[in-house]
Amino acid sequence: MWITAEYDVDNLASSGPGTYGETRWNECLKDLENVLNPQSFSSWFSPLRFCSNENNVLTLAAPNKFHIEFIEYNYWDTLSPVIDKYFPENEKLQFVINKDIRPENPGPLPPDPTAGIPRKREAAERPKPLKDLYSTFNSRFTFEEFVEGPHNQFAKVAASSVSENPGRSYNPLFIYGGTGLGKTHLLQAIGNRVHSRNPYSRVIYVSIDTFMRDFIDAIQNNKKNDFSLLYKQADILLVDDIQFLRERVGTQEQFFHIFNDLLQRDKQIVITSDRPPKELEGLEERLVSRFLSGLMVDVQAPDLESRIAILQHKTLIESLDIPYEVLEFVAQNISSNIRELEGALTTMLARSSLNHVDITLGLAKAVLMDMKGVKRDRIISIDTVQKVVTRYYKVSENEIIGKGRRKEVALARQVMMYLCRELCDASLKTIGLRLGGRDHTTVMYGVREIGKRIRSDGAFKKEVSLITQQIEFEGD
Repeated sequence: MWITAEYDVDNLASSGPGTYGETRWNECLKDLENVLNPQSFSSWFSPLRFCSNENNVLTLAAPNKFHIEFIEYNYWDTLSPVIDKYFPENEKLQFVINKDIRPENPGPLPPDPTAGIPRKREAAERPKPLKDLYSTFNSRFTFEEFVEGPHNQFAKVAASSVSENPGRSYNPLFIYGGTGLGKTHLLQAIGNRVHSRNPYSRVIYVSIDTFMRDFIDAIQNNKKNDFSLLYKQADILLVDDIQFLRERVGTQEQFFHIFNDLLQRDKQIVITSDRPPKELEGLEERLVSRFLSGLMVDVQAPDLESRIAILQHKTLIESLDIPYEVLEFVAQNISSNIRELEGALTTMLARSSLNHVDITLGLAKAVLMDMKGVKRDRIISIDTVQKVVTRYYKVSENEIIGKGRRKEVALARQVMMYLCRELCDASLKTIGLRLGGRDHTTVMYGVREIGKRIRSDGAFKKEVSLITQQIEFEGD
């Protein structure tokens, strides 16, 4: 039987390259690569390093604690049989942490920051590097800090390509998707990448709200020509939230002429929106047609694995030690918005710091309940527990309160007893009456049995935890 263990070890003696054990581990990796999708394999298994195989213990190195926990929680059923196949004599798998390992990044390598910068003798002939309101970028918004997943991979690749070869790659580039999914991050990453390669490039980043306000000011101050010239001087124009341009006929006219002028001179244009061009009501057809002439890429809501990776990345950057179960809980309950996901983490950190308490699953539940507007002091009803438990185990209400002893029904009944006792303001007698008139000693036995199994069975503990989360977020 395999047992996982982890140790925070800086240096561990390795059996050395080319050993028989390492050869077998490489065979394991080949099998895993064949059964996992490329993103999952690259993110979680490629970084693992063979350390040793001694005394029937296989030792592998991983980059950090979160990496180990993620594999244990999500891929153990996949990894275990593969290791059994190539290391049949082993009794234990041991993980160690090697902080020198860096998870693989399938995206482009960071550019040479000196590329494109003029030599000293040329500097006097060139304008000074642009530093103004429209060319200031958040240093945190880079491609290296953008967590890639299946939901945003194409958009990131396209944006990165544009930053490497502006005006000659995809022009215009139109990025669309819901609020808080990383569109602004990609725009700013383009600006940061271009400026790092050539600070003399004139990169203008503007939200469409700012564009409209500036146009109104230009009309009021009789400076329409100055307004137009500012944007037409751009080497790269980055425009955020184009959807707010609808019904603004005069501003659309001005934007159309700027757009055409830049495009004809091979100046790069990147636009974001909350919906694809054809769904932008109130925009002139000629503008929509221009948007459709380039490349359109969408940014979708991240899947669970990507949401956990986003939170993990955030904790690693800030050197935070947050239990994996907390990250998983937050990711399970916030599914559509990365901004909200990071906001939950920030709120937990603030409460932990101000109240001098650790970040636990209980704290995470409290934060998410507040974010969702759920009153934490409400009493959970037995009806709510019964509804969630029967739904989870796919048994009927009549079955759970009846006399049947089918395995699934008996388990559901005892889980209901346990959760009613844990979550509801109800006595053993009351719980027994709601379960078909059972004696309170029967309820007590069920509660004890489930409690013992939770303590001895990690997978079952996770199952009951998931049911508990669903109960706490179930609407009355």
